[in-house]
Formats: sequence, structure tokens, C-alpha cells
Amino acid sequence: MTNDAVKEIKTENYGERLTELDLLKVVAIVAMIVCHAVIMLGAHHENYESDLAYFIGDYVFGCYLAVAHAFMFAMGVGIVFTDKNRPADLVKRGVFLYLAGFVLNFFRYGIYALADGLIEGEFLPETAYAFLVQDIFHFAGLALIFTGVLKALRCREWQICLVGVALSFAGTPLAFLYSGNAALEYILGHFVFTTEDGSTFAFLNWYVFVGAGLLFGRLLRQTKDRDRLYRRLFFVSAPCTVVYVVLTFVFGAMFLCKNRSYYALGFPEAVGLLSIDLTLLSSFYFLQKRLPERLLAVSTEMSRNLTPIYVAQWCVIGFVDSVFCYLLEFVIPYPAAYAFGVALIVVSYWIAKGWRALQRRIRRRKAPTV
Repeated sequence: MTNDAVKEIKTENYGERLTELDLLKVVAIVAMIVCHAVIMLGAHHENYESDLAYFIGDYVFGCYLAVAHAFMFAMGVGIVFTDKNRPADLVKRGVFLYLAGFVLNFFRYGIYALADGLIEGEFLPETAYAFLVQDIFHFAGLALIFTGVLKALRCREWQICLVGVALSFAGTPLAFLYSGNAALEYILGHFVFTTEDGSTFAFLNWYVFVGAGLLFGRLLRQTKDRDRLYRRLFFVSAPCTVVYVVLTFVFGAMFLCKNRSYYALGFPEAVGLLSIDLTLLSSFYFLQKRLPERLLAVSTEMSRNLTPIYVAQWCVIGFVDSVFCYLLEFVIPYPAAYAFGVALIVVSYWIAKGWRALQRRIRRRKAPTV
């Protein structure tokens, strides 16, 4: 491909919507909402970790389907295709998302933990957890800031991907090394995995997905024959997915993670999860040609409203869990928890649409009149 051709593709593809990526993100948010509903409401059962229904919600919907790792991969692809990918844009967006993580913590569980402490006259350790627990927003914010810095240093996408791989290898031996001071666990937990309570999406362990998305996004923008690219991708990733899933049945869930912890995953497990994401992505590329326009329009709308949908579902779950499960001590059966998760997909979608509509009305009112 000539330099002129590459330049033409780069110019034309800025702002392009990738329907297959929208579909991947929709599958991810649907699976994530069901997972969150089941694991948060199901945790009030005795010996819940040994329940098959809890296992399915936690691992099938929460780990192996296109969930958090797909979001991070999609974010990397999106950085390549957006026209707002200057270093300053990425850093600004990253700071916003990082701070938004603490705002979400407040409205998700923090407000209820604070109210309980004020009423009881005693603040339990769970109060600090509710306010400081790391969320995917914190990771996304750090990842965008870091990517912005690397782009300011004129790093190419393949170089950033290599950095992600190096960080993944570095994060594995560092996981679980520190535990003790709870505050330090939360702080370090943003970067390396500390404990199950102090850390979730540790930066070193999870940035590899963003780096992979950046590299794939660059490859996708510079190719002329996407049919051939996705066809080759499917025939490589699908066998890898089959092998990975079969080995998971043989050796158990998260068998490539340190201490079998999803959040402490290393590079081998990341490759397995990426193979799932790429298989689904390539499948959706060809499937979109057969799907009705109405369904594709809904997937695009959900993809555009991903952030408010994510916030809405957590706020609803936090309310139901705090009021009905903790305060009123209801133990919600698993079928009801799954049904609640499915209903929450629709509720969160409509809340997000209403929020976007409100934002548009406010912007129109603020717009200067001529």
C-alpha cells in the first residue's frame, strides 16, 4: 500500500462507526449487567460461591463472555478511529473518567454506607471500601492518560501494544505481594493487584487489552479489504478460542491467572480472553450484513450511551442491594436475580436515553441565539 493510499484511508475513517464493534460492546454490557445483578444479589445466599447459578453469573457472564476485556479492547480501537485522539484530548478524557469513578462509587454504595454509619454512629471498614473501591472507570481513566502520554512521545500503536505486553508480564509476579494497610492497598491497587478487596482492574495487568485494541484499530484503518482481514482473523482466533475454552473445562476457571483471580490475570490468560473478543468481533462483522436495520440501530444507540448505561445499572443495583438485601434482609432467589438483570438492561438503556435527551436540551438552551 502506498503512502498516499494510507493517508487517504486515515482521513476518510476518522469518526467512522464500526457496527461490529458496537455489537461487541452491546454483548459486553448485556453480559456485564446480568453478571453484576447475580453476583451482588446472589452474595446474600449462604455458601453462594459453591452455587452453580452464582458461578454462571460470575464466570460465564462476568469473565469469559465479551465483558470488561472487550470494553478495554474496544476503547483501544475507538482511540484510533475517533478524531479526538490528540494527547491532550486523551488526558482530559482520562482525568474525567478517573474522577467519575469516585462519583459512581458514591452513588452506587457510598451514600448508603455513609447513611448507615451516621445512623449507627459507627463507620465500618466497608464504608471506606464503598467509597474507594476501584472501578473500571478508574482503569479507563488511567489507561487514557497513559496512552495520551505515549502518543505525546510519538509512540506508534505497535509500540504501545508492546508496552502493554511488557506491563502484563510485570503485573503477574507483583500481584498479591502487598497486603496490610487498607488505604495503601486501595492506592497501589490501581496499578498492581493487591487483594480481592483492595484492587480490581489493576493497570499493569489490564492495559494489554487497550494496547491490543490500538494495534488492531490501526490495522483495520489501513486495510482496504476488510472482508479478507476479518475472515483471516476468524480462522485464527476461533481455533484459539476453542482450545482455550476446552482447557478451561479441563483445568478450571481462570487456570492461567495467578491464584485463579480474574483481576490478577497475566499475559497467557489475556491472550485467551482476547481470542474470544476477536472471534466475536469477526463473527459480528459478517453477521451485521444479515441483521435488520432496527436491531443495528439499537446496538448503535446502546454503544453511544455505554457510559450512562453503565452508571445507571450500578445505581439501580446499589439501591436494590442496599435497601432490600442489606437493610430488609431479603434473600433474592437466583431466578429472580437473573430476571432482574435482564429487566435492568432495558431500564438502564431507557435511563441513559433520557439522560442524553436532557443533555441535548440543556445544550440547545445554552447555545447562543443569532
